[in-house]
Amino acid sequence: MITVLIRCSDDYRVLDCIRSIRRTSPNSPIVVSMTPNKKLQKAVLKIKVNNCVVPKHNAAVTNNKGLELVKTKKVIVTDTDTVFEEEAIGLLDRALDKYDVVKPKLVFCLKTKPPYFSPIANLRTFFNDNEGKMYIPGVSFNLKIRKKIGGYFFDEKIPWGEDSDFSNRVKQNRLKTKVVKKALLYHPSVNVIHDLADAFLIGFKKQNDRPTTKSKAFFKRVQLLEELFRNYGLPTFLYGATWYLCFDVGKVLQRIKPFRNQLESFFWKILSKEKN
Repeated sequence: MITVLIRCSDDYRVLDCIRSIRRTSPNSPIVVSMTPNKKLQKAVLKIKVNNCVVPKHNAAVTNNKGLELVKTKKVIVTDTDTVFEEEAIGLLDRALDKYDVVKPKLVFCLKTKPPYFSPIANLRTFFNDNEGKMYIPGVSFNLKIRKKIGGYFFDEKIPWGEDSDFSNRVKQNRLKTKVVKKALLYHPSVNVIHDLADAFLIGFKKQNDRPTTKSKAFFKRVQLLEELFRNYGLPTFLYGATWYLCFDVGKVLQRIKPFRNQLESFFWKILSKEKN
């Protein structure tokens, strides 16, 4: 049996996510880790879903507090704006009998057809389809891996982009991972402003690279952008370059103490307003 942990911040789509879990895997326990919202918490309690309330603006805390309520040996960590396809939860559950950490195929849906919207979906697909990256939403793991990745799941000193650190520790400790491509997890279209604000905050909250790794990081960036161009064409390449620019700006501005808190608060408000 596997528990589904849903991370929620003022997003009523959590109710749709819960419905998709109960429809596709009725026996799977559900936990909602949510920021303060009495009306939404009441709605979650009304449908008899276990939940906890956590402070805003720290996804790592949201994850860890929710994991404390998980009673099964396996867990799927997802977001409120995702919907599970038939058999997806069962496929992830069974895959964890062979692997330490797995993830589904994340399918980004588009509300409109014009091609200038597709680069966002392409870029996110590019990030999430990487076999070596175990990212949320959808990352699933056996709870026993905690001892193998440093004695903790998510680093609470990294409040945004915490799943990247988790993924790195999984890779460094050579855990067995797998993308279960037949397990589909649907994600709605992503707002441009939200996506770039996300990039900024990931950079803003990223721990500084060691000097010896900067040149390697640069060449890796070049390789990633080249791969984007080859696989998705010029529009996605240009959007990817823009995303990384916002990420880099965030990294630079984290070092400037004046107005740092105000700047961070501004971008958190964008993320809260523009639901992905």
